Amino acid sequence: VNKLGDGPSTFDGLVSFLVFLHIPDKLSLLNNCAKMLKTGGAIFVEDYYRRSSFTDAELKSLSTDVFCQDLPTQEEYMSALETAGFDNIQFIDKTKEWTAFVTGRLANFEDNKETLISSHGEPTYTSLHYFYKSVVTLFAGGNLGGVR
Repeated sequence: VNKLGDGPSTFDGLVSFLVFLHIPDKLSLLNNCAKMLKTGGAIFVEDYYRRSSFTDAELKSLSTDVFCQDLPTQEEYMSALETAGFDNIQFIDKTKEWTAFVTGRLANFEDNKETLISSHGEPTYTSLHYFYKSVVTLFAGGNLGGVR
């Protein structure tokens, strides 16, 4: 089955939490989302965006650690949403809050190292620690943003 729902105009709403960042062709993605919504339907997205140009190290980390490429700027994101037919677009920058969240998440994770290792094993702890630390570094660089 290669069909989502009952085809076009199936859903009243769509929700995505940190998923769209992994899909490079935002315009095709958003066009398909718009097609799946009933008239008057809405989409809610939390995602990453590019606040300014990434360094080479940040581009590498985004690609290999976070598995995302080609993050749009605010203007590019808004334009893609409009081109896909969305209106009443709200772009709420959550960078400050998300930077605080990922920093706190890493600190909490490190504070609970022994418990986490005993529950999940050292390889899992090490892998997640590397990921959490990478995300903190990306947000701290000031070029990665979060949007709702």
